[in-house]
Amino acid sequence: MTRSFSRKRIRSTIFWLSLLLTALCATPAQAGSWEHVFFSGTQYPLKAYFIQGELPGPTIMVQGGIQGDEPSGFVTAQLLTRSKVLRGNLVVLPRANVPSIHLRSRQVNVDMNRRFDQDYNRFYEDRCARVIRFLLQRSDAFIHLHEGSGFYYPEYIDKMRNPYRYGQSIIVDTLNWNGQIEMGSRVNTVLAKINDRINSRDYQFKLFNTRTFDRSTEYPEMRKSLTCYALTALGIPAMAVEVSKDIRQLDWKVTQQLHATAMLLHEYGVEVQLPDFTRDEVLAYAAKNIEVSINGRPLKNGRSISLSPGATLDVKTIDGGSIDFSPELALFASDRPGVNLLSARRMALKQFSRLELRSDGRSVASAKVRWQGRLPDAPNDDSPVLVCWLNGRPCFVRAGETLNAVVGDQLILEGIWGGSGEVVNFKGFVAVPWDNTGQDLGWEIILDPDNFMDKYQVDNNRPGVHRYRIVRETPGKPRSAFYINLESREVLALKLGTPSGHDILVPWKAGGVYQLPQGDYTIERAWSNGRDEKLLLTARQTPLNKGDSFRLSAGDRMNIDFRLATTFGLIGSMTFTSEGFAER
Repeated sequence: MTRSFSRKRIRSTIFWLSLLLTALCATPAQAGSWEHVFFSGTQYPLKAYFIQGELPGPTIMVQGGIQGDEPSGFVTAQLLTRSKVLRGNLVVLPRANVPSIHLRSRQVNVDMNRRFDQDYNRFYEDRCARVIRFLLQRSDAFIHLHEGSGFYYPEYIDKMRNPYRYGQSIIVDTLNWNGQIEMGSRVNTVLAKINDRINSRDYQFKLFNTRTFDRSTEYPEMRKSLTCYALTALGIPAMAVEVSKDIRQLDWKVTQQLHATAMLLHEYGVEVQLPDFTRDEVLAYAAKNIEVSINGRPLKNGRSISLSPGATLDVKTIDGGSIDFSPELALFASDRPGVNLLSARRMALKQFSRLELRSDGRSVASAKVRWQGRLPDAPNDDSPVLVCWLNGRPCFVRAGETLNAVVGDQLILEGIWGGSGEVVNFKGFVAVPWDNTGQDLGWEIILDPDNFMDKYQVDNNRPGVHRYRIVRETPGKPRSAFYINLESREVLALKLGTPSGHDILVPWKAGGVYQLPQGDYTIERAWSNGRDEKLLLTARQTPLNKGDSFRLSAGDRMNIDFRLATTFGLIGSMTFTSEGFAER
């Protein structure tokens, strides 16, 4: 084992021991294995599973679903979360790119697997990439699960079998990194084992070395990929397991990809006992027992749903399908494809014709919408009223008025009350980069000045406040402007609980140090000048929710970072220490 890998392994063991101490004072559901949903309540939730093995060992991260048209990867990764880990630890992200999975598309805005050469901050894909980099820092190796077209062959055979096809391969950026990280021989060991299970030579896996760092590489785009980042920035072995899109049997592909993953885990020190599953379970994983309700009425395939103009849609999940496969559900209205109504509010100012329910991108039910009644009249004056949602709460803003918000808040522009065919433009924000029509109605807007165009800021005399215009640009109707003041988010205080029932209120000071006696502490609440749920705490490369606990031992120093829950952007850090307190 290489020297750098050993250092990572030591750090990993120390981390998991500290996590075990945390788990001892956590709820039973958290002990040993637990999960966390980053960006909860947004259009791009990112669920991470943390599985602690029975025996100590390295930590390996496995990820699928970075491209939504590759279902084998996210089904395989989800099945891996059901494994029994005998040695070592797993961090598993089954669906790294949920919006692209809803659409069964490689990408929505940009290819997320080409966003790891720097810290971008333009699209939701860049926010997910921040979390992925954050979680990789705790890992000793990385395995990426993909599904590529055709069949990789090192020499040209035909249009489906050649060096530019990725299917049925295990991909590495180099065989050996800096003489320290060996991947070629380990992958070849796995190939010999996995191919012994596969009768058809066409379906057998091959080693695909992209030679990413060679000047003459034919795959320079790989320098922006996640495996390249893991290898070069973190110094950990990284590889991708690609099955072929041109093999139609999903259950066969998932089975082979899962076994190949287990073999690679073994090569790098993690032992797992894979779960049992059947062919029928895999084929039906996203189609059975899926049901949602709209305003209390179940959506049934082929049946119509009655709605009244101006009504607010109350969408709830009745049955989310198989727990073992945990598919991601989406409900789309026909006029706003790609906007998931399960995590976005909607007031029906504009009529639409259909609702469609999808499970991991599969259409499982759809219904026509019947409209009954008419929209109530607008207020009896000539001032247009903008209807919008701020953090899920309805807001009504007259022309010339200002909506006050805080950085990290979520905004959805619904429309102009009583208007039809309206175009409303948030100046500085682009909803659809490749087709910038100025129409921003219906999209989830994360209020982040770093993500908006500076030239569209409106001058104001308030320090720490960013001011923008929202403009009605409907053809044939008077142009009207609405304003939004966006205040910088400031952390105020952190409330900690102790086993004795005492509360400790810690005034927040970015970069500051706060001394505590050694012992166990529970996160009770964090305050800022905005809503509590827009804050995320992290410590020791671990997200901390309300009710989670941590331990300070004698002489410990632990940084707690405050981040925006909607962007994962860092607000500030504070150090907690037990130094200076005597042993009790």
